Amino acid sequence: MLDNSKEVQMTSERTASGSKNARFRLNIRWLIFSSLIVASVLPLLGLYKWMEKSAVQKEIAYVEENHLIIAKNLAAALERYAHDVVAVFELTIKSLESTEGPDFSESLDEFDLSFVALLDDKDNVLNEVQAVSKSTSQRLSYTQIEELRAQASINPGQSVFSGIVQFDGAPHISLGRIVANGKFAVSVLSLQYLIELQKSIKFGALGHSMMVDQNGLVIAHPNPEWQASSKDASKLSVVQQMMAGKTGVAIFYSPPMQADMISGFTFVARTGWGVMVPQPMSELEARAKASEKTALLIVLAEIAALIVISWWLSQLISTPIRNVVSAAAKVSDGDLGARVMLSEAPVVISEAQLLGTSFNRLISNLQADQHQLTAALSAAVEGERAKSSFLSVMSHEVRTPMHGLMGILELIKDGKLEEDQRHLLTVGQKTAKNMVKLLDGVLQFVKLEANAESSKASAFDPAELAQSAVDLFQSLAIKKGLSLTTSVSHQMLLGDPQMISQIMLNLVGNAVKFTKEGQIHITSEFRESGTGSARLIISVTDSGIGIANDLQSTIFKEFVQVDSELARANEGSGLGLAISARLAQLMEGKITLKSEPDKGSCFQLDIPVTLVEN
Repeated sequence: MLDNSKEVQMTSERTASGSKNARFRLNIRWLIFSSLIVASVLPLLGLYKWMEKSAVQKEIAYVEENHLIIAKNLAAALERYAHDVVAVFELTIKSLESTEGPDFSESLDEFDLSFVALLDDKDNVLNEVQAVSKSTSQRLSYTQIEELRAQASINPGQSVFSGIVQFDGAPHISLGRIVANGKFAVSVLSLQYLIELQKSIKFGALGHSMMVDQNGLVIAHPNPEWQASSKDASKLSVVQQMMAGKTGVAIFYSPPMQADMISGFTFVARTGWGVMVPQPMSELEARAKASEKTALLIVLAEIAALIVISWWLSQLISTPIRNVVSAAAKVSDGDLGARVMLSEAPVVISEAQLLGTSFNRLISNLQADQHQLTAALSAAVEGERAKSSFLSVMSHEVRTPMHGLMGILELIKDGKLEEDQRHLLTVGQKTAKNMVKLLDGVLQFVKLEANAESSKASAFDPAELAQSAVDLFQSLAIKKGLSLTTSVSHQMLLGDPQMISQIMLNLVGNAVKFTKEGQIHITSEFRESGTGSARLIISVTDSGIGIANDLQSTIFKEFVQVDSELARANEGSGLGLAISARLAQLMEGKITLKSEPDKGSCFQLDIPVTLVEN
């Protein structure tokens, strides 16, 4: 607990310490209580809102899966039924063509076929068999037969199903098949089986099934008027999808139900019939609301429990927090000797004691770490110096014998050698030169990293430096068929010409190396600030291979090269751009890059300079 003197430092205008102290603890407690309530209750309310929104979606997901399965199973049953009907129809045709064929009248009756008639090309009946229980003298009309014959002619050798036709005062479906010698077989199928199958599919209060023919006319429907009149449902989007041979789930408005419906739907491939299993969306919403009520009761019970728990926890946490805050304020002011005053009461909260003990241990460790960090920093600085010294010595020690080796190789090459031996010596010389070049680069990079080099200002003409770079690489550029030009303005400036020249040589050398054809151009821009200082911008632009966007951020790192056929052919060290970037930093400048693959690159050196007065 804080004594009165400590509380005077944390609060203002405190005269009656007892009452003010109580109000202060109450404020802390309410802060903790409200935080716990917000942290615990808001997620519960968010969870309830999510459950509220997702309840309908869950119901829809269940219906989508379940109703689609029912529709597919119903379509499979109709597919089997159509297959059996066609089988009986075709067997009956064969019996009619034979004078001694079996009698299929009972089979026709079993599969709801009224009759099977064999017609000539003038639609005259040549032979016929009727179902036992469906004897009738009625015939299909001439128009119905011709429409069926036209449909069958599109599918020769197959039995086809017509759409809904009126026969014997009721909706039926006719079958037709072209027989040899211009004969044509017809039959009429009752819808009784399809109607009974539709009636067997019921779920929920108003969930049902519905079947339509290939023209979108109702075959079977719970609405008797739609069923009796073969209602045209082809304008419904879900029916149009079935007629198009699609399978899926759709939400649509049902005029007879006067409600939004969700339905799984599919089609019967053999007949072109559509099958759908709709259910009112209101039933899904009712089930979702029941789930929402249960979830609300659970959430309210959890909120009540959380309020009680939060109030209790706020009391337990508030006291140690005040103690830790007081000690932390002293530490933040630089007093590492501050410690949390631990309670000496007979009953204490173990977590509170642990909090204070841990804080005190943390401050003690912080004091120890401060001393260790100081020592580690000194050791790190000394280690970096040792590393740089080692690399510098090693580069120098290796470089000296490499030069001796190159001299020996040159002497050997001047002797009498076979062609293959001379080739091997040439390769060895090239390798040794690349090694020396690499060592030189490493040595310079180490010096730069160790800050062993510094910028030395003197007067220079950037045009002369640019021309020197051109002169050095002109022969190589001409050999490759490249145009190497410069348009840098003559101007006496104050800067480090040695560093600038090295950067320009690196940039121009890279441009020549990585450009197969086209040109390389060096330009400059001088920007005065009006205060005696200015900036010099030197650009090296080429029409080379370019650099991909993902590589442009790493190209200035040491030992990084563009992975290309040209890079592999020119065996660079990968240090040129890294050294150039470091030299630019030493001059308080920078190198930037604009590049596009296969179109070229533009490197810009931007450094501060001073104009030399004439």
